Amino acid sequence: MKKANNSLYMLTLITTSLTLLTALTGLFYQQIYTERINRITSYELMGQDTITAVIALVFLILILFSDFRKTKTKILWLGFLLYIFYVYAYYSLSGISGNLYLVYMTITGLSLYLFIFIIADIISTGKLPVVKENYPRKSLSAFFFICVLIVSIMEICEIFEKTVLLKEKINPFYVFYVLDLCFIFPMIVIAGIMNLRKSSWGYLFSGVALIKILTILPAVMMNDIFHLLYTGKFIDLSFDIIALVITLSALVFLILYLKNLESANKS
Repeated sequence: MKKANNSLYMLTLITTSLTLLTALTGLFYQQIYTERINRITSYELMGQDTITAVIALVFLILILFSDFRKTKTKILWLGFLLYIFYVYAYYSLSGISGNLYLVYMTITGLSLYLFIFIIADIISTGKLPVVKENYPRKSLSAFFFICVLIVSIMEICEIFEKTVLLKEKINPFYVFYVLDLCFIFPMIVIAGIMNLRKSSWGYLFSGVALIKILTILPAVMMNDIFHLLYTGKFIDLSFDIIALVITLSALVFLILYLKNLESANKS
C-alpha cells in the first residue's frame, strides 16, 4: 500500500502541517494572542513557537521522506506527536487563548488520537523493537530516573510553596505541572523500569521518552532566551543550565539508542 493511501500517514501529514502553520503564525503575528490569565509572557510564547516550528518542520520532512513501515520511524513519530500534544494541551487548558484557540484544540485532539492509533498499529503488526547486546540499558534507565527526580523535586517544591505556604489561588499555569507530574514523568519512569526488564515496550517507550526530553527542554531554554532579549534578564538561569545538560545527555543517549535499535521483523 502506498504511503499516500495510508490514513495514519495522511492524518499525521495534516496534523504536522497545521502545527507548523500555527507556530509560524504565533511567532510572526503575536497579536493573535489575547491577554492571558496565567503568568507566561508573550516573549516565552515566542520561544515556544520558534521551537515548535522547527520541530514541526523536521517532523514534516521525516513524514515525507521516511518509510512509515519501519519501527524506528514509528518511534520517532510517536516522540514528535507526544511533544505536539503536550504543547497544545497546555495551550488549550492553561489560558493561552487567541484567534487560533480552536486550532489549538484541534491539534491537541489529532495528536493524541494519532499517538493512540500508531501504538495500535504497532500492536497489530507485532513490529516491536529489539536491541543489540551493547545497548546502554542500565545507564539509559538511570538517566531517566535522575531527570525525573531532579525536575519533580523542583516542581513539587514550587507547588507546595504556592498552594500550602503562600495559599495562592490555582493558576492556569499549573496545567504545566499536571501534564508533567501526572502523565509525562510517570511514563518516563515506567519506560525506564520496562527498559531494565528487557521489555520490547520498554525499548519502544524509551525512544519516545528521549525524543520528548530532547524537544521540550530546548523550548524551555528558548523561552528564557526571548525573555532575556526583551526584558534584559533570565527567568531562571539555573534551570536553563540544568536543561542544557539534560538535553545534551539525551542527545547522546538518542544516538546510542538508534544505533543499537533493530526492528523485530527487520522492517
